[in-house]
Formats: sequence, structure tokens, C-alpha cells
Amino acid sequence: MDRKKADWGISLLANLGVLGGLVFVGLEIRQNTSQLRADASYSITTIVNEMNAGIYADSTLADLLLRGEENLDALNAIERRRFDAFQFSRLNVAEYIQDLETEGVSGLNFRFVDHVVREFRTKPGLQAFIRDRADTYVGSKELLAQLLGR
Repeated sequence: MDRKKADWGISLLANLGVLGGLVFVGLEIRQNTSQLRADASYSITTIVNEMNAGIYADSTLADLLLRGEENLDALNAIERRRFDAFQFSRLNVAEYIQDLETEGVSGLNFRFVDHVVREFRTKPGLQAFIRDRADTYVGSKELLAQLLGR
């Protein structure tokens, strides 16, 4: 009988050890996920701030973005190339954010994707930009549908 009690006690201790280990692993995963969310949010904020800083520092870029958002035909070939590159960068950031949000990794405090979608739906030059590329767009179908207002 004493042997059975000892075996039972050892088994109980082993199970408690396993349970404690699982709790520890769960806490570590939670902490790592929290850190990953913070890192992703910081990365996105940095990217957006750098894009904005480029506009602040370059009045020519700011001017061509404003003109292009209203009418793409108002831009010459070089300006159009800069406008397109900037918009593709914005869409790449939006895709990145959507992927992180889908995975539950992003913890942003601002709605960048909603802002970009709203601009693409309301500004004629951006509407033309995305319509011209709808058939060749390489991003997600979900973001394209949002940009096109579908």
C-alpha cells in the first residue's frame, strides 16, 4: 500500500510539474506575442513617419502629390513616375498592415488602411490610379476591392 501511495505521489508531482511547465510556456508565448505586436506597431509607425517626412522635406513632392490626387493628367512623365512610386509604397504598407492584422500581430493605434482606402475612394487622381491598375494589381484582392469601393 505504501508503494502505491508513493507512486501516486510521484505521479501527482510529475503532473503538477508538467502543468507548471505549460503555464510557464503559455506566459512566455503571451509575453513574446505582446513584444511582437509592439515591434510591429513601432515598425509601421516608423515607416509612415518616414513617408510623411519625405513629403514635409520635399515641397516638390508635396505639390505633385496634391496635383496627382486631383488629376493624373496634370503630371508630366517624371512627376507621374514619382507619384506612382509613392502610391505603390503606401499600398505596400497598407498590405503589410492588413497581413499583420489578419495574423493578430499588429497593435496599431491609428487606422492607416482605413485612411488610405478613404483617400483612394474620394480623390479623382487616386481613383484613376487604381482603376488603371485593377487588372494588374499584385496586392490582395480584399484591399483592391476596398480601394475600388466594391
